[in-house]
This record gives sequence, C-alpha cells and structure tokens, in this order.
Amino acid sequence: MKVVQITTSSKGGAGIASLRLHHALRESGVSSAYLSKDLSINFNGDIVEDEFFSYQKPFFLNRLWIKLQRIFSPSRKQRFMDFFAKEKNHLSYEMISWPFSNKRLEEHRFVQEADLVNLHMVTGVLDYESFFSTIKKPVVWTLHDMNPFSGIFHYQGDEDRNIAVKELNSEIKSIKHNALSACTMAGVVTPSSWLLQTASESKAFDGFLEKQVIANGIDLSVFKPNTGKLRKQLGIGEAEKVLLFAAGSLHLERKGFSILLEALSRIDFPLTILTLGKGTVESPNKAVKIIPLGFISEPQEIAACYGASDACILPSLEDNLPNTMLESLATGTPIICFKKGGMKEHVKNNFNGILANEVSEQGLLQAIETFFDNLQKFNPNEIRRYAEENFSMELQSKAYQKIYTKLIGSKS
Repeated sequence: MKVVQITTSSKGGAGIASLRLHHALRESGVSSAYLSKDLSINFNGDIVEDEFFSYQKPFFLNRLWIKLQRIFSPSRKQRFMDFFAKEKNHLSYEMISWPFSNKRLEEHRFVQEADLVNLHMVTGVLDYESFFSTIKKPVVWTLHDMNPFSGIFHYQGDEDRNIAVKELNSEIKSIKHNALSACTMAGVVTPSSWLLQTASESKAFDGFLEKQVIANGIDLSVFKPNTGKLRKQLGIGEAEKVLLFAAGSLHLERKGFSILLEALSRIDFPLTILTLGKGTVESPNKAVKIIPLGFISEPQEIAACYGASDACILPSLEDNLPNTMLESLATGTPIICFKKGGMKEHVKNNFNGILANEVSEQGLLQAIETFFDNLQKFNPNEIRRYAEENFSMELQSKAYQKIYTKLIGSKS
C-alpha cells in the first residue's frame, strides 16, 4: 500500500499533525510519502529536492498576455480576488484561503505513484475543480478546520463577522461543494466529533464513502512527564501557581487570549502565566506575573514548558483538536478550557482538567479558581495514561490503515 500525505507546509498545527501521521504509518510498515511546499519525503523515506512548487517567472509575452487578460477578460478567480482586495481593509479575520491553484497536484509523481492520496490542510496548493474532476484513485481528506467545506474563511466566527463578503463567501462555498461532488472513492476524517458533525451538516461530503473520527497522534516518547527543570530555571518556586497559554500567536481572537486577560484582571491571588507563541503582553493585574517564552519549535523544549506549569489554559472559542491539548495531557498536565470543539470531548472535570461553565471571562475566572482549589485531585500519571490510551501514534496509524484498506478495496 502506497499513500501520500499532502499539506501546504510541514510547520504549524496541521503540518505537524500530518507529519506525525506520516512517520507513524512508516513505523507500522506502510509506504507513506510526504508532500508539502517546504518538505518532500519519497516512498523510501528519503527527503528529496522537489521543484514542483517553485515559482517560475513567465516569459515577457506570457506576462503581457496575462496582464491584458486581467484588464479585458478577468478570470472568475481574478474577479473574486479583486473584489476581496477592495473589502480587505474593512474585514477582521485570522486567515483566508481560495479553492484555486496554478499547481496540479494530480500530476505530481508522488500522487501518480500512490494507491491513495491523503489530503490535509492544502490551502494554496490544491485546485478543487481540476483535482477532484481528474483524480481516479481513492482520496482521504483529514480536516484540520472548517475551510475545506466553507467559503474563504477557516472558522465560523470569521464568516459571521465579515458579512461584507457574504455573497463572495457563498459563491466560493458552492465552487467547493460542486467540485467535491465529483469525488466518490473518498473518505473524510476529522480529529474531533465536533468537526465531523459540522462537516456532515454542510452536506459537502455527502458523496464520500467513509466519514470517521480519528484523533491525532502524538509522540509519547517526547511529550511525557518531566521534572520541572524549566520551572527552576525561570526562578519559579515549587509552591507558586503557574498556568501556560500556548498558541502560534498570542493575539488570535479565536484562541481567546483577550478573554483570558479579562479573567486575569480579576485574579486576587499570586499567579504566574507562561506564554508560548509569538507576541508579548503586559499583565492586567499586579497579582499576575506574565513570562513570555516566545515561539519555540523544538518538541523537547515545548514539553518542558508543560512540565513547568500546573495546567495549560486553552480558552479557545473554536478549535478542532489542538496539538497543545494533546501535548499537555501527554506530559500529565491538566487543561482549563471552555466546553468547545474537541476540548470538551476529552477534558473531564477533576480528572484531567476543568471545563468552564460558561464562555466568558467570569466563567474562565471561576474555572481557574476551581482548578487551584482542587489541585490535589489531578494525578499526572492518570492524565498521562489517558493520553496513551487515546492519542498514541500507533492507535492513529491503525485507524487510518483501516479506512485506507476500505477505500482501496472499493476501487477494485
């Protein structure tokens, strides 16, 4: 069985998750290749040079022809993008993606050699219409957010906020749904039940043969309980109360950091907040000390950050199955979060975390206070065991192999 994992980048949440899956499959004997703009690994497991995504500047006459077409006969894609450019300064969003690409993934040698194609986050490298109308082999799409079946945005909150492009968003959604309807030997996988339900309600994957929830795996040999050495290095006493907030960027509205700051402004006991991610922020309260750790990419160093904390706080307003939650639980560190997305499916009160009763700064404040009032109830070894039983890469690999086998069998 030959499968290829395809994603835009090997970095970021989706990139890390897809790369972990690739390695887990290879560990179990599956011939898996990996394709992204910044990393290509062939079916033998070798990192190779790949110019497929390299930009090639068109010749002068081609550039002239493109410019004339844009002026006198703009493509549908260009009309969409021109309209969006006019509205862009009035919009507020985390990121946007188009269902268009000048690359043809179906022509890549990895795709042509594979028995099955596993898409992940493929923004900017997948052209919906050409790919799904052309591909003649089974496809699995692992969803990391809502973009594959939504319009240009990746989460519902951004779509709701930006009504100025509501019509554009609807047109993009129709393009995607129409393209997906041409794909029959296919399956959709989501790491959380929340995302699978949302995807199913969209009707975009009605023609897909398989729809399953398979939790992301994590390297349990790296993310494991540690001695808290970083805590000592940061000068934090053993008795001090410490929470970790981790996100790619501290100021993403979806990650809820602004709500956390509001909650921290009401804290009336000494508390240290470690922040892991891009950006810095001032403490809103004299009782609260904030230590920015910056952006860290080395897994062992990230694991040490969880070990330095009493809990990881994830006040996300929308989230699938964040890597931060898996990493935290694997290190035996409990979670404080809202009852949202994949978090509410795994966090259990007074066992491996605390779920806030309401999505608000008051609800989050109460959850923080409840956590520290019941600190003795959280057993790092039991939390670690839960991660082993639910998020091992071996478990993930076996589940994916089952769906691969079903879909490859459906072709014959």
